[in-house]
Amino acid sequence: MTNVRKGGGEVVRHGGDFPLPSWWADGDRDSSLRWSGNIRLQADSQTAVTPYAHRVDSRVVRAVLATTRPADWLLVTILLLLAWFEIWVESIFQTGMPGPRVPLTLLAAVAVTPLLARKAFPLAALTVICLAMVAVGVVGDADQSTFVLLLGLLVATYSLAAHATSRNALIGAGVVVLAAVAFESLTFVDKTPVDIVVPVLFLAAAWIVGREVHRQRERAREAAEHTALLARTYQLETDGAVAAERTRIARELHDVVAHAISVMGIQAGAARRTLAPGQTEQSEALLDVERLGREALEEMRRMLGVLRTEEVDQGIGPLPSLAELPTLAADARRAGLEVNLDAEMESDLPVGLQLTAYRIVQEALTNVRKHAQAGSVHIRICRRGPDLEVTVEDDGKGVTGDPEPGNGLFGMRERVVALHQGTLYAGSGDDKGFLVRALLPIKD
Repeated sequence: MTNVRKGGGEVVRHGGDFPLPSWWADGDRDSSLRWSGNIRLQADSQTAVTPYAHRVDSRVVRAVLATTRPADWLLVTILLLLAWFEIWVESIFQTGMPGPRVPLTLLAAVAVTPLLARKAFPLAALTVICLAMVAVGVVGDADQSTFVLLLGLLVATYSLAAHATSRNALIGAGVVVLAAVAFESLTFVDKTPVDIVVPVLFLAAAWIVGREVHRQRERAREAAEHTALLARTYQLETDGAVAAERTRIARELHDVVAHAISVMGIQAGAARRTLAPGQTEQSEALLDVERLGREALEEMRRMLGVLRTEEVDQGIGPLPSLAELPTLAADARRAGLEVNLDAEMESDLPVGLQLTAYRIVQEALTNVRKHAQAGSVHIRICRRGPDLEVTVEDDGKGVTGDPEPGNGLFGMRERVVALHQGTLYAGSGDDKGFLVRALLPIKD
């Protein structure tokens, strides 16, 4: 048994097996507290259920208002005015709603107003409407037709089938059947079988149509969820491809930079050994260059170790350059492609730039073999102003519109745009087929 003091002076004693609601203790929101059905309040006359009642009421009102549209208000208003007109003026449909006017007026409001909650609480709304119609049969005269209320019941039946779960839809159908039997037994005066069968058929049709609408909505929701799942999966695969390509680029750049730093260290050591005796300051400076070079290499190896994977490590070997393009073209010819290689083999280009150009051609040829259904491919590498232009064009089936990006295109984009701040085009060729064109800035 535990005492919890609420902000108004009241003390609640509780114990047992049910969790204390989180709103119950204003200051102590201890979820481990338990309460029982025996709740005792002290020092305050306010009841314990008031906060809960207010919270439930506000939730119900918000749920109803969130699902109610202007058309719902218009429907309720029209049906209510028609029902009151039949009660106070004259009948519109058959015998109308004869009987004591004041009770019938209130019951008509009770039978129609729940339609505002037909989407938020379809089973509760239908139940209230059915009870109100039975009450109309009890209070009113025996020759009731209540056609206006029947229209409201049709709308409520459809809404139940369209918005409720399968279990609640079946429960609601049973409630409608019981209410119909009770009402007809109370108002069975001068009625033919047609007068009974026709409303039943309309109610059954409303329920069937509502269930079909419910199924269509469920299928649409599942399709939307499936589409969202595919989009998330595609995004994850894209991110993974980009990350893998960046790791590969990091390894290759490590080899390029490590080679350059090693050469710098070797040259610094050679220069130090050529110094004349007494050049102490120059010797110490060159020693610092050698030491910093070794430290930089060690740090690069340590950083790259975080990025390496088994798949990346399997590709360890000499880095390719533009001089390897004839070998790459020969491999493509052995695979059945007619390859036309037109490349300016410039040895003075930066090693990283040659590596990127080689990877672009390699990936483009891979895509041609896998997807293009091409017979020939033209590779052209040349200078264009301050840029190195890399072009790979095939005579395959090409694409319509924008190509669907895959891992290869993502890798090209990372190398061209992110690494060299160049431009990349991948899409329909000038005549036909598929074209890959990259412009790589040549930086001195």
